[in-house]
Amino acid sequence: MRRRATGFGLVEVMLAVALGSLLLVAAGQVFVQGYQAWRLHAATAQLQDDARLALQRMAEDIRQAGMFGCLRLDAADFDDPATVQAFARPVQASGDSLTLVGAELPGLLGAPDWTVLTDCRSWARVQRGQHVPGDTLLALPVRRVTYRVRGGSLMLTTNAQHASLIDNVGGLEVRQSEDRVDIDLRMHDRDHHLEQRHSLSVALRNPEGGV
Repeated sequence: MRRRATGFGLVEVMLAVALGSLLLVAAGQVFVQGYQAWRLHAATAQLQDDARLALQRMAEDIRQAGMFGCLRLDAADFDDPATVQAFARPVQASGDSLTLVGAELPGLLGAPDWTVLTDCRSWARVQRGQHVPGDTLLALPVRRVTYRVRGGSLMLTTNAQHASLIDNVGGLEVRQSEDRVDIDLRMHDRDHHLEQRHSLSVALRNPEGGV
């Protein structure tokens, strides 16, 4: 008695290979789509974090603009007449740039542009550079900082520092009113075709300076 052959024939094998290939292709597409979605989400979050960091730093400098110690300064308190003009206009917004003069924030390199020496009662003096206070004097370092966009980066410029704060910046627009500064920051990631707009309004503590 002859036994019938068992196992898979050529048709069954080819069908199994085709089905397996389809499953592999489908799994590969799911993986690629998931990876692209992950990259897009990461790029979106990075733009948001960068914009938040830059706007926070600008807001801190804006709030310090015009802060020159505990006494209102007079023209006679300045060694350099040109410094009077800088202190009189502590906030200067010109479209795509913002220049601020005020109490120095930590983290900047080099000496401050000016130092306000004062006893906080009746005497004050503004001198260029960095100065050490005496036993009865306070020394407030004052710095001029400028924010502007160059080559897709938001740049921070001081007398001793020219640094890029964030990249992927598409544009900056700054508007100044009597009591606040409005900032519009546009972020742009060409690789992922992403564009975001971030806005912030910051109240001015001392818009007319201390002179």
